[in-house]
Amino acid sequence: MPAYQNAGDLFYSDRLGQISTYPEWTSDKLEQTRRTLEELLEKRDAMTEEEFNRGQTNYYWTSYVLRRLGFCHSCSERAPGETDTRPDYTLFYDSTDFFRARDYRGSRDFFAQALAVIRSVGWGESLDEVTDEEGNAGNPAVELDRYLRDTGVSWGILTNGQQWRLYHRDTSGLLSTYYEVDLVEALKSNDLNDFRYFWMVFSPSGLGGSNRGDAIVNRLYD
Repeated sequence: MPAYQNAGDLFYSDRLGQISTYPEWTSDKLEQTRRTLEELLEKRDAMTEEEFNRGQTNYYWTSYVLRRLGFCHSCSERAPGETDTRPDYTLFYDSTDFFRARDYRGSRDFFAQALAVIRSVGWGESLDEVTDEEGNAGNPAVELDRYLRDTGVSWGILTNGQQWRLYHRDTSGLLSTYYEVDLVEALKSNDLNDFRYFWMVFSPSGLGGSNRGDAIVNRLYD
């Protein structure tokens, strides 16, 4: 079985079939990142047996993963709009982009240089339906779609720490069009290619390009 799911053909399937020909496929950063994430997973191995809530998952896992991937990220930034929309994370290519944006907090200009926004749920929870503390059920992908509309960011990530899904603003409202990789399974796999399918999309190179341009996701999508 493939290491990824290209639900609703978010990416062109023929381009995904050629992804191993992209120069980033053999990047030294890829293998270095995998080793650091494998070490992190070993330290957090108990998470796979615990029911960590959203805050715990973010604190003990997601934040660390984002840093080890190389992102500069900001938490719970308020997006403009009538509702109090606050993505769990806003991802920037590097600190230079973040420092340039921080003077515009609370406006769309803050998100202008962002690579993606993230909606997270608790460890291993369903990405299709979650229940809040009051027992109300909801679809986190609907919230992610609102994040994308309010911020104007093109790419959104939905994750429970283990599974990582990428949505594009043009089709996020469909809820069923996304690219997904199980990061934990990719790290536990003996096949480096399984992790490559994660890194090629969810890394700064994937979402922003090797030099803040020519992002892999754009090559797969446009």
